[in-house]
Amino acid sequence: PEVLVKSVVATRQGPQVFGRRLVADTYRRGFAAARRKAFVADGAANNWSIHRQYFSHYTPILDFTHAICYVYAAAMAGRRANDGWQTYLQWAQWLWEGSTDALLAAVAERSSQLGHPAKDDTTSAAAIVHRTRTYLKNQKSRMKYAKYRKLGLPITSSHIESTIKQINRRVKGTEKFWHAGAEPLLQLVADHLS
Repeated sequence: PEVLVKSVVATRQGPQVFGRRLVADTYRRGFAAARRKAFVADGAANNWSIHRQYFSHYTPILDFTHAICYVYAAAMAGRRANDGWQTYLQWAQWLWEGSTDALLAAVAERSSQLGHPAKDDTTSAAAIVHRTRTYLKNQKSRMKYAKYRKLGLPITSSHIESTIKQINRRVKGTEKFWHAGAEPLLQLVADHLS
């Protein structure tokens, strides 16, 4: 879908305050009148708690870009490039068409081949594949990409990701000090980007 308007909400006050601000902005923009509504986010638990509390009537969609990055990492982990690439192509196709059961089964099989990673291991092939398996399993109900595309719903949060980078560029930096806190500046930046 084409972006028609852009509203930016930003705060450092936590997910509850952020969620209430999102609700206020969606009502101000008239989103309640939309026939189809989507809540697109990455796998962060805070995002989905906001969805459950304030936007449960919106279709929950895991950002496709985040999901495909996990799939790529797991397919390539501990393999030569050619071997990993062929696996990635198959897994990416399953993800794109919404065949999550086939994808999860293949990732689980690969995880069992590599074994369970050590407790503090975050970088081995076993750890990468295990992390992907957990991520995809937790997000399974939000990965019906073929259905979402058929309904004309967005499947990526790339607009939000680029906006976050714009906020960071204005707020963060080595020569930037916010003695009164960053909250007032965040509000100004959000208003400017809206």
